[in-house]
Amino acid sequence: MLSVLIPTYNYDITYLVHELHKQATKAEIDFEIICLDDGSKAEINSKNDSINQLNYCKFKVLPLNIGRSAIRNLLAKEAQYENLLFIDAGTFPKKDTFVKDYIPFMAKEASSGGMTYIEKEPESKYKLRWIYTKKREQNTLCSSNFMIKKKVVLNITFDESLIQYGYEDVLFFETLRKNNIEVFSFNNPVIHDCTDDCLTFLKKTEFAIQNLKLLAESKKLDKTQSNILKYYSIIDKIKFVKITAFCFKLINPILKRNLCSKFLLLSVYDFYRLGYYCLIKTKDK
Repeated sequence: MLSVLIPTYNYDITYLVHELHKQATKAEIDFEIICLDDGSKAEINSKNDSINQLNYCKFKVLPLNIGRSAIRNLLAKEAQYENLLFIDAGTFPKKDTFVKDYIPFMAKEASSGGMTYIEKEPESKYKLRWIYTKKREQNTLCSSNFMIKKKVVLNITFDESLIQYGYEDVLFFETLRKNNIEVFSFNNPVIHDCTDDCLTFLKKTEFAIQNLKLLAESKKLDKTQSNILKYYSIIDKIKFVKITAFCFKLINPILKRNLCSKFLLLSVYDFYRLGYYCLIKTKDK
């Protein structure tokens, strides 16, 4: 009935898998849990290997890193059931009825319980990821927690041209929308653990912006799906792209100092993303 699919990379997912296994067993449904590590070769995988001792569970390390999109497509192909529940490593169900609460929505083509944040504010170096989840990600579709029919995701796959972090989920859900497949949102979140420190999250942000540039240039996403593309188009029209890129480079240390502080501003993070996008665009000119 339900295939729970967990892509991971260099992360201890045993606690998450045990919780999902307990909940699925209690829900009295046919299920499996498949976990694939994307070739991390990490010592933590010796601990994750214990997942194979649980009934209906499988953990495997891929020999090579294939990327965030390709690993999700591979998980979908390996699943035996028609309902696929994708859960990201680094998250944990908020409710002990998380699995059970998905069951009424199995008739739908796609549904998402959303994501939320740890209630206790973390120390400064982890605050950027925490506050971004709190203020921005709670109300958006993301690949961290959603259920979809296997036939749908095998037909509308994650774009495997995207290898690194970022925007693969935005593109996927936009493609679903263009194919008239509604993702039904309801309140059944996972909690994001926010373990990325500020500089790690900013590096991931830069990877995401690089992906956005590729998607915009290939016309897979446009300014109606991204505020960065929207504001870039305005800056481009008034010939301010190079000036914005120059300012970004000049004040980059100041931006990072704010974003790694206790008093960070999301508006500064917004400028960081836009400025970085302008910077990589100027390298093409």
